[in-house]
Amino acid sequence: MAPKLPLGRKNFPAWPLGEASRNMLESLVRGRTLGVSFGGTSKDRHGRLLAHLHVNGSGLWVQGEMLKAGMARVYSFPDNRARVREMLALEKTARDAGRGIWGLRFYAVRTPMPQDLFPLIGTFQLVQGRVLKAARVKGRVYLNFGDDWRQDFTVSLGAKARRLFRKTGLDPLTLEGKRIRVRGWLKKWNGPMIEATHPEQIEVLTNE
Repeated sequence: MAPKLPLGRKNFPAWPLGEASRNMLESLVRGRTLGVSFGGTSKDRHGRLLAHLHVNGSGLWVQGEMLKAGMARVYSFPDNRARVREMLALEKTARDAGRGIWGLRFYAVRTPMPQDLFPLIGTFQLVQGRVLKAARVKGRVYLNFGDDWRQDFTVSLGAKARRLFRKTGLDPLTLEGKRIRVRGWLKKWNGPMIEATHPEQIEVLTNE
């Protein structure tokens, strides 16, 4: 699955390194024969292929190279997850080095402060902080990052997502007190919220 390049709101630059990204992608694939592989569902709901690209002969993984250079970030789906952990590791290497998009403030990892997140509602973000409280309410798990769930940042997980988490050996309720990084689309549900539909959206931080 290709890492998607999420668009920002109108008052943010959608893709400041667009030309550099296109140039790099062209340098990787122009004049070469490519093969494809799939990490799950082969098409999205619009009929577009969700494929990994490989250069025949060398085996070079195009998405991996883009991630290592900081020219993309990982955006995954619950039915297309086979190489997401590997992709996250490559993204982290680029982020730690400040390569590409990771040198731009727009793509910075956010803190879970609602006053900082409210202006970003409707955009794809990475948010990092400590889970103050994990609770199950009517079949849904909420990870709260503040005392006031009506205003503070929250991660929400439905029943289907919880089943996927359990298959990986992680109970979301055990994340209380843990520092995590979550990625997804910010929406307003009381305070700012990200809905986690699969485990790869949440990284438990230990040495960061």
